[in-house]
Amino acid sequence: MAQGGFKLKTKPNANKTKPTIQKKQLSKGRKSFAAKGRAASLAKQKTQTSKAINKKNELAVAARAVGAGNTFYLKDIKEAGKKELGKKKDQLRKKEGKAGKMQERLREQLNKLK
Repeated sequence: MAQGGFKLKTKPNANKTKPTIQKKQLSKGRKSFAAKGRAASLAKQKTQTSKAINKKNELAVAARAVGAGNTFYLKDIKEAGKKELGKKKDQLRKKEGKAGKMQERLREQLNKLK
């Protein structure tokens, strides 16, 4: 028997480690990746609702600022505030008109019962 003639042969790739799957890393500028599919439509809905809420709040604040009677220099907000005040006054007139009609109807019904 020959001694020392036998060595284990190693496979050439056996010592290499498997490549790990790396997640995408964001650059410093972006906060998140662009949404795709269903997530994109949900994100769009969220932005639309928040814009609508912001617009409504801006109109309410403009109406209060214009209604306070102080001089107001921002023309676009001033006009929006005036329109909003007009809408609020119209709504109030309608409510008061309905309440008056209801009182008249109730009085008529009472008179019929007498």
